Amino acid sequence: MDFVLKHYQEGKFDTQNAIDRFNKAHGIVQKPRRRVMPWVSGIVAAAAAVVICVFLFRDSNQQIQLMASAEVQEYLLPDGSEVTLAPGSSLTYKKKSPRKTQLEGKAFFEVARDEAVPFEITSDGAFVRVLGTKFMVDAGSSVKEVYVTEGKVLFAKSSDSEGVVLTKDMQATLSQPDAVPVIAEEADVNSLAWQRGSFIFDKTHLREVLETLSDYYNVSFVADDLSKQLSGEFYTEDLDLIISLIESALDVNIVKR
Repeated sequence: MDFVLKHYQEGKFDTQNAIDRFNKAHGIVQKPRRRVMPWVSGIVAAAAAVVICVFLFRDSNQQIQLMASAEVQEYLLPDGSEVTLAPGSSLTYKKKSPRKTQLEGKAFFEVARDEAVPFEITSDGAFVRVLGTKFMVDAGSSVKEVYVTEGKVLFAKSSDSEGVVLTKDMQATLSQPDAVPVIAEEADVNSLAWQRGSFIFDKTHLREVLETLSDYYNVSFVADDLSKQLSGEFYTEDLDLIISLIESALDVNIVKR
C-alpha cells in the first residue's frame, strides 16, 4: 500500500486497467455500476489507488475480496452467481472455493444452482446455506437479517446451529443472544430498497412511510397529518422529490429536520 501511495501520479497509475487485469486473472466479472447512494460524493483518485492495492497485493492463499466503496456494486462470481454489494460491504472467498464466502455488511445474491455444492455465506453471528436462489443478507449490524425473494434459504447462527428455512417473500432476523432466527409475520419489502433502487408502499400509513425514509436517509420528519395512507413506487435517488410527490398526493405538509 505504501508503494502505491508513494508512486501514484495522476494519469500514470491506471486504476481501472489494474482492476480489469486482476479480475480477468481470477475469473471475476465486475458488472457496470448502477446507482449511486444519494448521500455519497465521488471517489478521489488516491482512494481508488488504495482500493487497487487491496486487489493487487494478495497473499499466497489466493483469497479474493470483492468490495463496494461509495456505490452499490455488482459482481459476477466464477460459479455464475451474482452478488450486489451495498456501499461499505465486502465479500471474501478463496479462489478454489468460490461458493464458501465471508460477508461483511449487506448484499443481495442471485445464486447459480448447484445440487452438489451448496453456496454458503458466513458472517459474524450468522450463517446462510442455499443451493440456488435469490435473497438478501444484512450482516452489517448486531441484528442479522435475511430476506428471500425466490427459492429456499437456510438461516442460522452458525453452520452447526439450529436454523429456520425461508422461502419466497419471507424474512427473518437474528439478534443476540437469540439462538434461532425469528421469522417476521410480514416481510418488509423496503428492506430491498437499496438494491432495487425504489421504495414500494401499498396503502401504507404516512407515519410508517416517514419512518422508512428516516431510516434510509438518516434524517427525521414531521408532518401535519400522519393518518393518511400512501400507495406507489418512489425512486431512491432524490429524497426532496419523494417528499414533494407525497405532499402533493396526500395534501400534507412535511418538514425535514
